[in-house]
Amino acid sequence: MNPLKKTARLASLFWIFGAITTIFSLFYIQSTLVISGDAAATANNILANQSLFRMGIVSDLLAKMFTFFFGLTIFHLFRGVSKKWTTVFLSSILIVVAIGVANSLNNVAALAVLSKAAYLNVFSQEQLNALAMLFLRLNGSGQVILEIFWLPYLFSFGLLIVKSKFIPRIFGISMMIGSFGFPITTFAKFLIPQSGFPEIILLVTQVFVAPALITTNFWFLIKGANGQQQISEV
Repeated sequence: MNPLKKTARLASLFWIFGAITTIFSLFYIQSTLVISGDAAATANNILANQSLFRMGIVSDLLAKMFTFFFGLTIFHLFRGVSKKWTTVFLSSILIVVAIGVANSLNNVAALAVLSKAAYLNVFSQEQLNALAMLFLRLNGSGQVILEIFWLPYLFSFGLLIVKSKFIPRIFGISMMIGSFGFPITTFAKFLIPQSGFPEIILLVTQVFVAPALITTNFWFLIKGANGQQQISEV
């Protein structure tokens, strides 16, 4: 089998595993256990479903690990296309993973606050519930900050797709266009959070990015990458 096909399929598998673990930890756990604006109910949900919450933390860490290996594999696949842009891509992935792992400590802290350890007896239950909610909200804010670095990650990935001709260029172009929406969304969430503008930008961004990412990775999984790498300095 063509080595490029094998590398592309391996990258796709890492991306799929990363997507599954991210969906579980970021969307399922949050929507199931966290009740916005109700610290007491959220604390009760976490205490009643500690195993599920811990699984969410582990799933989040696994997602970062799969993302790390996805980045390394894509770097290997495209490194003959452009040294500069594969470096930008891998650097962005490493930053995203590092921030994501550090951000997961907020969920660990929320669980620790609700652990009923003896040294926490100086706090009332209401205070502990509020602290746990604070850490959960910090986790959400950390995820928003992390998305700033999706601009160089997605833009460089899209550009490498366009330059490589491994797969149809439209997927890469769509990623490049959509990549600019993430930092706009991040800044809008901090500057005008109640305007509804961040949600609109994020929706438009996902229209460009999500189909392109999903199609690209399933293309890699099913068909692999065609063509030969040609070394480029740009």
